[in-house]
Amino acid sequence: MLVRFSEDKSSPLRTGLLVGDSVHDISARYPTVSSFVAANPDGWHSESVDVSGLATHSAASVRLGPPVDDGASVYLVGANYKKHAEEAGLDVPATPVIFMKPTTALVGPRDSICLPPISREMDYEGELAVMIGRPARRVTRQDAPKHIAGLTVVNDVTARDMQWVMLGKNRIVDWLSSKALDRSTPIGPGIASRTAALDPHKLRLTTDLNGQRMQDGETSLMVFSIWELIEFLSARVTLRPGDILSTGTPVGVGGFRKIFLKAGDRLRVEVEHVGVLDNGVVED
Repeated sequence: MLVRFSEDKSSPLRTGLLVGDSVHDISARYPTVSSFVAANPDGWHSESVDVSGLATHSAASVRLGPPVDDGASVYLVGANYKKHAEEAGLDVPATPVIFMKPTTALVGPRDSICLPPISREMDYEGELAVMIGRPARRVTRQDAPKHIAGLTVVNDVTARDMQWVMLGKNRIVDWLSSKALDRSTPIGPGIASRTAALDPHKLRLTTDLNGQRMQDGETSLMVFSIWELIEFLSARVTLRPGDILSTGTPVGVGGFRKIFLKAGDRLRVEVEHVGVLDNGVVED
């Protein structure tokens, strides 16, 4: 699994390969996540990267940061599961609804989710995400699988009380205020090779809040498949190696049941064959 790590919070993040309980420092060969996935666009195995002679750390002794380069593009999809759209009181979209987050919104797989003072209704959204390995511009859905190098897990934490604003007589989404808040969005634990899941549309996704199962879905239930999303998105922007596309959340978020995050909560998001996020919640 491709990760970014450091020995402590004050040290800069470096690229590494997590194999078992060890993190091998590959930063001299691959200084960025994008350089590694560009060199391994079809995925990788632990044996396919020579780690002999590299500095090695115990995974338990290092901090795992967001496995995304600073400044990479992070795209996400709204209402991409029918039942989630219904619980939100929305129609299922006729075309994909895409928004973006800055990398300043991201935190690592064991970092704390920060609740900002401007929102009192922060909500979780467990999601499967993919990482681009080959540049994608005007890619067809048939060719889209060639452009995925790996998979990861995202918790698209959302400020429900800042999600909607009035523009004249029309209600619109304030994507920045609701989705892009600093240090709010866990991602990781790393980038699993695309070979870890033969079919990313047949994966179980669960979210637990304080040990209680809140979301239990299958990626087969997406409204728009990953390949359709890449076709749609790459017709509009060029996707680059190291960019992230998070594919939406299934039914079971808390906000529409008036369950909001509070300091001391614990969230666990898991996508089978891909990884686990395990994050505490703190006031920022």
